[in-house]
Amino acid sequence: MQYLSIILRQSMARLTIQRWFFRSYRFHCTTFIKCILCLIILYLLNVTFGVQYYIWTERSFENEYHLRMTHIDITKLDEENPENVLGVPKYIVSNTFIINNEYLCNNGDSETVNNPHLLILVKSAVENWTARQAIRMTWAKKEFLEKNNIKLAFVLGANEQNFSVEKESQYYKDIIQIDKVDFYYHNSYKMAMMLRWISQYCSSKSRDLPYNDLRKYVLFVDDDYFIDLTSLLIYINKIDEDPHMTSYERQTFLTGYVYQGSRPRRFLNDRWYISINDYPYDHYPPYVTAGCFLMTRSNARLFNIASKYTPLFRFDDIYMGLLAYSMSIKLIPNNDLFSSYGSSSILLTNQTGILSRLKSFFTNSINLNSTNKPICIHGYRGKELIQIWNDIYQTNLTLSVIN
Repeated sequence: MQYLSIILRQSMARLTIQRWFFRSYRFHCTTFIKCILCLIILYLLNVTFGVQYYIWTERSFENEYHLRMTHIDITKLDEENPENVLGVPKYIVSNTFIINNEYLCNNGDSETVNNPHLLILVKSAVENWTARQAIRMTWAKKEFLEKNNIKLAFVLGANEQNFSVEKESQYYKDIIQIDKVDFYYHNSYKMAMMLRWISQYCSSKSRDLPYNDLRKYVLFVDDDYFIDLTSLLIYINKIDEDPHMTSYERQTFLTGYVYQGSRPRRFLNDRWYISINDYPYDHYPPYVTAGCFLMTRSNARLFNIASKYTPLFRFDDIYMGLLAYSMSIKLIPNNDLFSSYGSSSILLTNQTGILSRLKSFFTNSINLNSTNKPICIHGYRGKELIQIWNDIYQTNLTLSVIN
């Protein structure tokens, strides 16, 4: 009997030990699986949202960016020979013009330079011919441009299918083309080339007349914008007649829809993703939406110089912000006149139905009957531009084809 009792106790002890080992094993397995799941979740968060960049590796823009950039003091700058102050240029874009349209600003007369009061450069792609045609038929009609001393050109890149725009260029004489393939992330190349084109072909050449370009303007705009040129000319006229603006303020004038304090996007699937290697800082400088902004041509020359001392950036609006920051140029916010980057809905006087009100609730609605009418309205390309033009002005335009 005593022997059986000992056996029973031993069995109970073994069972207790086995249960303890089993519980311990299960606990450790559960802990291990939880750790693995946590690591997987952290990895996915890092891949998707770039968590580690926000927490550990981003550098301070305010404290560190200026240590690596080229500082440009425009008050001491000789525009004819900037190398005397800044040294040899480091970042000259090697692209060339396929179609340079060099006489656009001087009507074919090489002696007459800096003719138009306003130059409009429209960023477009070779295949977007319907967008260009719609613009020519609506807000950029030839008669209106000539009457108001405005020149307009569409700035295109190359095309992988080797589509030619030579026929369109010969017919309309409003094409500038560079040899970089059209692609969203190549827009900074196009911006640098537009700045170069302005400096070479649409700026005052005489040292005795530097003030000429202080009251000459250039509007940069994408081909999916509706532009109210009448509002733009009214705004420019106010700037021209402002007695309080100094020469320096005119020389550095740049206005548009200004973003401040924006953070770089670290999400891999984000259209505006930028890696920590390409941009290690925690903020961007102030910048204007590149879809539509206005500057004096004297300022465009300064930006052309700065582009030779600042590396290209993935996004053209940030690139322009970095150029402005290198020259300590303050951007002028005009977020009401220059519509935001998101698509906008134009509210017409005859749109009073429920569907129209519902659409305006979910979009950035713009009332053209307002006393403070916007200059740039995003979200209208090709047939959409023709349609909204017909609705506003009660016309019956149809998109024509280049023969």
